Amino acid sequence: MILHCGDLECLGVLDYLEGVAPLLAVRGYEDPLEEGDRLAMTTRVVKVEGISIGMIHDIQWPGPKIPTSPDGSELVLPEGNGREFMARKFKEPVDVVLFGDTHEELVMHWDGVLIMNPGSPTYPGRRHKRGVLGTLGLLEVDGEDATGRIINLEPVG
Repeated sequence: MILHCGDLECLGVLDYLEGVAPLLAVRGYEDPLEEGDRLAMTTRVVKVEGISIGMIHDIQWPGPKIPTSPDGSELVLPEGNGREFMARKFKEPVDVVLFGDTHEELVMHWDGVLIMNPGSPTYPGRRHKRGVLGTLGLLEVDGEDATGRIINLEPVG
């Protein structure tokens, strides 16, 4: 299953990805509108086995906001309250939060909630300035457990 957290730019991306695997997505700020279930407007919660996965484009919207480092590059999460905080954001408890927006890869835990940004295979945030290819995220769900990891793309040949 492919879970996409926005900045598609065109609906053709969804069409292509659906040819690879079942797909659910949330809309990025500039993404086109679409009727139906594959592209949610703001947030969505997907149940996979025993895991609730909250999907959102911008983890800072809608509030409440999460503190960031002075340069805005890192989330600065206070101790505890992660589950309660995310339940308010998604209007129900979640075990995993997937977001996009920053295009910066991230895997971390906050109060038992796995928070993950896969980065981007096509617009890799700060990585493109170093001439490095983008990333993908892999979320593995096994019953009541979920783990996330980042896959660094490499040139072919």
